[in-house]
Amino acid sequence: MGKTLYISDLDGTLLGKDARLSRRSADVIGELIRKGMLFTVATARSLSSVAILQQLQLQIPCVQLNGVLMYDFPQGKYIGCTPIDPRAARNVVDILRRFDRMSFVYKADDTYGIHVEFERLTNDVERNFFEVRKDKDYKSFSRVDCISIQDNDKVIYFTMVDEYEKLSAICEEIRKIDGVSPTLYSDNYSDLYFLEVFSDRATKARGMQMIRELVGADRIVAFGDNLNDIEMLQQADIGIAVGDAAPQVKEIADLVIGNSDEDAVALWLAQQAD
Repeated sequence: MGKTLYISDLDGTLLGKDARLSRRSADVIGELIRKGMLFTVATARSLSSVAILQQLQLQIPCVQLNGVLMYDFPQGKYIGCTPIDPRAARNVVDILRRFDRMSFVYKADDTYGIHVEFERLTNDVERNFFEVRKDKDYKSFSRVDCISIQDNDKVIYFTMVDEYEKLSAICEEIRKIDGVSPTLYSDNYSDLYFLEVFSDRATKARGMQMIRELVGADRIVAFGDNLNDIEMLQQADIGIAVGDAAPQVKEIADLVIGNSDEDAVALWLAQQAD
């Protein structure tokens, strides 16, 4: 059958509703990796949140920020970054100002260190987002009076969280900008939605295909639960949705398994190894 690459989303898929990787999932997947399974993740999170995966001892690169960054755990460094063109990034800022709704703006330095700028925190989810991450390694935060984009800035990501009605109109305006790709999807841990904006050359699906080439896999099995996973599941040879995935994701999936709180991904993977 050749080599198979297994790649999973994190929140709502591999992680439970408490946003944690269960001990059972960690033990099962860690053992499968030690036995040679090609397993990795594709997530909207950055490395400061992905540190939990170090307990899995991943042996191949993973996809972060929905495809913007590629991180190689064995080498302990980023191996790829897809920034937004500065002119397109300024156009995004202009639209956000028109709607009076600024976001977190991620900028990368030459070594892919991430620096996040923001003007204000709009709701409790954003305040918690900041409080949880402000002292983490790999990422620094700065409150600024006015977000500005210079030609030499490597802007890689915009992210904000709010009610669907407030973000959907912004999303539609941003879709008109050449060079960027907005994605709007529900937060797994609240009733709000995330709006994230990144280069149109950066997607989970593209990152997945890059890893496939790096490891020489013959086929891909991908797991997901939310709208930002749809393209990845469609491009995989087998796209699998967890049982508590969004209806749109289950509709396009080749297979629907158990819920994220039931270690469904880990248990399905273990069955393949039997």
